[in-house]
Order: sequence, then C-alpha cells, then structure tokens
Amino acid sequence: MKIKLSIFTVVVAMSSAASFGGPLGERALPGGDRVAGMTNGTPQQFSILHSPFSIRTSEARARELVSRMTLEEKAGELMVYDYNYFGRDRRKIYERHVDRNEIGALMRVRSARVARELQEYKLAHSRLGIPLVIHEDITRGWSTTLPLQLAMACSWDEAAIEKAEAAAAREAAAIGIQMTYSPQVEVSNDPRWGRIGATLGEDPYLSGRIAAARVRGDQGRTLDELQDGEHVIACVKHFIGYSSLQGGRDYRHMDFSRRELLETHLPPHKAAIDAGALAVMNAYTAFEGLPCNFSKYLLTDLLRGELGFKGQLITDWTTLQFSVDEGAATDLDDAAKRGLEAGVDMDMIADAFLRLPKLVREGKVDEKALDAAVVRSLALKYLMGLFDNPYKYCDEAKEKAELFSERNQRDVLELTRECLVLLKNDGGILPLKTSEPVGLTGTFADDAVALRGGLFKDNPNEVQADGGAYYFHKGDPKTVKDAMSGRWGDNLRYQPITLANVARGENGLPDADVVVLVLGEPPDFTGERKGRATLELPEGELENLRILKRAGKKIVSVVLAGRPFIMNEIVWLSDAVVMAWYPGAMGGDAIAEVLSGKANPSGKLAQAIPMHVGQIPLSYREKRTFIPCSYSDIPSTPLFPFGYGLSYTKFEYAKPELGKHEASVGEDVEVSVKVRNSGSVSGREIIQLYVRDEAASVLPRERELKEFASVVLAPGEEREVRFTLHPDAFAIYDANLNRVVEPGDFTIFVGGDSTTVNGVRLCLK
Repeated sequence: MKIKLSIFTVVVAMSSAASFGGPLGERALPGGDRVAGMTNGTPQQFSILHSPFSIRTSEARARELVSRMTLEEKAGELMVYDYNYFGRDRRKIYERHVDRNEIGALMRVRSARVARELQEYKLAHSRLGIPLVIHEDITRGWSTTLPLQLAMACSWDEAAIEKAEAAAAREAAAIGIQMTYSPQVEVSNDPRWGRIGATLGEDPYLSGRIAAARVRGDQGRTLDELQDGEHVIACVKHFIGYSSLQGGRDYRHMDFSRRELLETHLPPHKAAIDAGALAVMNAYTAFEGLPCNFSKYLLTDLLRGELGFKGQLITDWTTLQFSVDEGAATDLDDAAKRGLEAGVDMDMIADAFLRLPKLVREGKVDEKALDAAVVRSLALKYLMGLFDNPYKYCDEAKEKAELFSERNQRDVLELTRECLVLLKNDGGILPLKTSEPVGLTGTFADDAVALRGGLFKDNPNEVQADGGAYYFHKGDPKTVKDAMSGRWGDNLRYQPITLANVARGENGLPDADVVVLVLGEPPDFTGERKGRATLELPEGELENLRILKRAGKKIVSVVLAGRPFIMNEIVWLSDAVVMAWYPGAMGGDAIAEVLSGKANPSGKLAQAIPMHVGQIPLSYREKRTFIPCSYSDIPSTPLFPFGYGLSYTKFEYAKPELGKHEASVGEDVEVSVKVRNSGSVSGREIIQLYVRDEAASVLPRERELKEFASVVLAPGEEREVRFTLHPDAFAIYDANLNRVVEPGDFTIFVGGDSTTVNGVRLCLK
C-alpha cells in the first residue's frame, strides 16, 4: 500500500482509492496533545482569506465598482509608490498622481496625521471615491522593535510570536499603515547572504509554523479583528526562491529544481497562505530561466491554483523594470503585459502598469486580465473596511498612546526573553549574582541602535515629517548598560575598553573578576545587498575579548549579530556565551534578566552556526550520500547545530515510544517521550521530533524536523509529551514529483537538537 499526495490532497493507493480528507494545509499547526507550557499549535478553524462571506462579499462589491471604472482608473489602482521617492516635492507629486488616476497605494507614510491628509486628498479627487491603502516594510515592529526575524525563530514559541506580532500590527496601524511587507519566509543555508537574518531559519517546517503565527498576529484570527483598526494585512515575501543565490550575493540568480522548490522553498509560503495571508510579494529572482514575475507556473498555476491564494500579488521594488534591465523583457510594455498575464496584481514603483490602458486599446492585453487584478486589489480595501471608514487608521491620539506602550513592551519582552540562545556556560558561571560586582564593557554595551539591529531597510527607523526632515520614532529602549544598572546598581562596574590606554599599561578594564562583554557584528554589516565573503568579526571586537582574557577575567560574552558568523574564538576564550542576535527594543531588559537569572534561557538555534566559511552551505537536512566526505583541513560539522541551546537546568529524555511499531501506510502515528528536569531550577525545554526515511525510491534526506513542542518543568518534574504524526510526516516527492508515502522503515528521533540519536524504529506497511 502507498499513499499518493498532490501538494494538497492525500489519497491511499489501494485496490480502491480512499480520500484521506482535505488539503494537507488544513493542519496549519499540526501537533500532539497540548500540555501546560506547550507551544505547538492547533489547526486553524477559521481563515479570513477563505471565509465565504468576507471574500465573496468584497469581490462582489469590487466587481460592481470595476464595471464603472475607466481603463486609466483601473491601471492606476494597480500602482504603489514610495512617498519619500518623490523627493522634496513629495506632496505635489503625490497629488499629481491622484489627479491623473495613477495611484492605488502608497508606502513610507509613517504618521497618522499625514496619512489622513493624503487620504482626504485621494477621496476628494477620486471620481469614484476609492480610498488609498498605505503599505510599509514593518517586518520587526515599529517603536517597540521586535527581535530579528531569525531570533524570533530561535524562540520556537508560536504563541509568544503571535502576541508580539500583534503588538507590531497595533503600532503599524496607529501610524496609518494598513499593509505590512511581512513575514519574510525564505529558507537559506548560506549565512553570507545579508538578509539571512530576515528569514525564519534553515528549516522549512519550523519556518512555516512561525510564518503562520506571524500572519495571525498581523491580521488577527477573525474578520472582526482584521477590521478593528488594530490589525494590518500581511504581505508574505518573496515568492519564491529569493534565497537561492550564488555565494549569498543578492540578485545573483541560481537555478534550482522543481524538487527543491517543493521540498524547501514552498512549505513556509504555503503555511502562511493557509493561515490566511491576504497579500504576497513576488521575488526578484528567476526560476527555470524566467523571472518570477513572468512565471505563470509560479504565480497562477502554483500560487493561485494549487495553493488557493485569493489575495493580492505585488511586485517587489521596480521588479518589472529590473526584468528589462537584465534583458528578460524588451521594454516596459513587454514587462507590463507579461507580468499581468502571469498573475501580478500591483506594480511597485516601475510605472509599467500605467501602460496597460494603451496595451488594452491596442489589443495586446485582454481587459478581463486587467479587471481581475483590479477586483483583487479593491477587494482588499473592502475587506479592510476602508470604503466604510477610510480614516480609522488616522487617529493621532491613538498613535500617541500606542507607540512604545506598556502593553507592547510587555508582549515583546515576553518573546525577546525566549529568543536568546545560551551557547556555552562553563562551570555554571551563569546566572550572575546581582549581590556581587560584575564588570561590563564592549562596543555595544551602551548602544541602543545596535539592539534594534541592522536590516534598516526592513525596519524603518524614522518618521516622515511634513518638511522632509526626519526624527527618530518614539521609544528609547534600554541599553544593556541601562538594564543591568537597574539590576546590579552599584555592583555594576561599567568601563569601556580603550585600546590605547591598555597598550600604555593604564587601567582601562572593568574592576571586577567577572566581566560581561557585549560584542558582535556592526549593524550596517547586515541587510539587503550586504552579503559577506568572510564571516569574521572586525578585529577590534576580537581584540577586546583577548585583552580581557590576558587580564585573567572570567568572560561572559553577549553576542549581537544579524547572521550566524564564525565565532570560534569567542567560544574558546569565553566562559559563557549568549547569542542575543539583534534583540530589538526590549533586548537590554531581556539580556539583563537572563544574565541575572530572573529568566532561564530557552532559545534553540533556528540556523546552524558554522565553524568555517568553507562549510557553507550547511544544513542538517542534507541529501543522503553513500560516503560522508569531509574537508581534509576543517571538520564537516558546525560549531553549533540546528536546534541547539543550553539552559540553566538540565533535561533528560527517555527513549521515545510508539503507539505501535508497525502501522499501515496512511495511519496517524502516535509518539510519546518522557522528559525530566534533572536540574535545580525551573526551565522550558523545546522537544524536537525528527524523521529519517531509511530507504526510498528517490534520494532521501538525512533527517527532517516534523514536530516540536515545549514544556516548562519544575526541578525534578517529569512530563510525558505526546505527538501525533500525520501521513505527510513520512511523505516524499517521488521521481515524478508526486507527493507520496512509501512503505518501509523510518527512524523517529526525539531530543534537544538536530543531532540527537534518541530514536525508535517504525515500519510502515
């Protein structure tokens, strides 16, 4: 017996085929039995995008409106512009676009008052009273900046992520935003790429679970929540394969197979769409030699057809023009025609879609294709309630009250604590006693900008004022120094290291036996077009560490970073290492809580940390090989593997148990494991379940994450954690790219990271 699946439908291939239920994506957050402290999710019972009332009613209203629109009004509805891109005369240029029916959406408007003024002009000068929708790249919150996206993934906590993302949505809505270009869901195993920190890690399954949580945080779980003025549309980016780049260099296309598309790139996009994402942004990159924005297979057959996406598809920044620049289209007319026919709904910046009226009149573009895109765009505005109340996102009093509010700080801090990953703790040096002196130093010890981190393009740090001037947004986060001062008081000995003073033999080090060193990657090293050929820290950062070591200090290194980098020397010379990534606005508080023991670190790496740049690309889920072949001069294993992270306590795993060791193909499989806190303090452990297909009709991977959950255990407490593995946990894509479950042997591993050997054998017949 053998299960055959398409991407969505499960069928048992027996003498008579039997349906196994609906789409695989129904279980957007599959999980076993919930226990106290567990964060694995439950199936979505309601999806905004697929609600018959919401989408059908909005589409019906949109179709009626489209029937009364001119070609120019239709084309203009499909244009989004950057307000700042208009320059010093931005207001006049915006009004000119409105007067000419050339604009449907706008970005870089970061003020409730300005949003109201722009909306008022749009409504007053739109023949049919069509409101403006305002977009923004708010991928990590606004004032109460969330941790780096890769750091969020290290929490493995969907509930905390959804709550923090809801805080980000509230702040976005408060400054006039209705759509955020988030979440970013690429899967990458190349830390040289400057935007790897904007992803949710190297694993498709974990990325999907977290992407779905972020969509729910942005949009809410019901239509009422979506329309409450505190939620925003989630625009998932970038569809698809943007992370498949040569040497980690942005925009350097590297072809990948349909197998890699289905196995690696598609799962997190699918999870986000199943969670109800209302918008998608297509990628700059190409697939099978064709720019993504021209691929009917990707945008129509796959995204709209098989994934069932009914929302709005937006190009990335001037993508249609870039297709001309790279020689994949003859001119903007060609790009506009091919983009629209492939499935694109909205053109960002390039002005290509303003050519559609001419192309329709010349008979080169079918007006029905144009109408379909306009209906989808207008339906979102109806769905958000903008036609009924276009000013609900323009409340200056709400903006003042919401930004960096106590509630938002609390919700974001809850997540930030869980994002910190303890990599080393020799001799149990952590946590540090607040009753004893502790030193503090390092480049970023008193730097709030570094806590907010790099990726400034994806985390706008300024608000647009009328005259073109900029000012920093409300909310000054505590630095590590500020937060530690609040806990250690006079016992904190802060002293910046001055290399010149040290070289002269003058006293330039903190006066304490134990020193916290805050070091890391400068924020401007990370972001779009910030790929790196090497992954070492600047020499000055490492020299601070060496100076402390030569002075005989006990060193606790707190590492800020926008990507995994080569940190061998940091680990070797430090007594303890905390990977804080760029932790955001509440990072100082979270770091101080972890160092003092108020919070027990529980983060687990969502991306392996390499030992050498020559190991890249690096992934725990590599394809199987007949002879494992290592480099002759460096190890093949990472410095720290996917899923790794320490705690101030210890957890012991019993051998996993199965409901039965032999099961029929197509059955759910019950897995349980007992986990015990054998340490002296309470702690949260993330239990990870991996499946290894021992033999298949195609080359299988070493193992793959298929489930996870977390438990909070008191000292000495033991808990049995149960998982239910559905048929897709054992599925592969066969030689014909059919999704199937084949009979055979599988090993199910359950443990604390991706290297666990704590396994049990299952036979599917």
